[in-house]
Amino acid sequence: MKILSILVCIWSLATAGAVAADTVEVKSLDGAASPPAKIEMLSWLAGHWDGEGLGGTAMEVFAPPAGGQMMGIFRHINADGAPNFYELYLISEVGESMVLRLKHFSPDFVGWEEKDGFVEFPLVEITDDAVYFDGLTFAMTGPDEMQAAVNISGQGIASLQYRRVKFD
Repeated sequence: MKILSILVCIWSLATAGAVAADTVEVKSLDGAASPPAKIEMLSWLAGHWDGEGLGGTAMEVFAPPAGGQMMGIFRHINADGAPNFYELYLISEVGESMVLRLKHFSPDFVGWEEKDGFVEFPLVEITDDAVYFDGLTFAMTGPDEMQAAVNISGQGIASLQYRRVKFD
């Protein structure tokens, strides 16, 4: 009976769009220290990315590394075409490692976090084609394709599939 309950829970999340079976791995620090890293190691992430996930369409834009930081924006549009939410984020060198910090905003640009608050994802690992923050992953899956996966507390792993968009 316990296995049936777990399967029903997984099926419910998957059919609601919160869990994807082909999600890239999401890692956790589990109390370990973040590894040494430099922001230039993420230059492959810079650019404009359009994709699908979370029951709608998404756009991410990462600026190239500068001054030990990369800034980015995220937009999610529901399947009905209505804006769902926005994010503003900053990947920064902190000490010898990196951390991604982000703020969420509603469609009317009201912040979800307190004025000085943000959600923080410390670095877990960088490979040649992926960066793993604690609970958030960006991984290249093809020459101009990327998958993002985030552990949403209480909901499971949300996955977004992206294609790089060339700027005109």
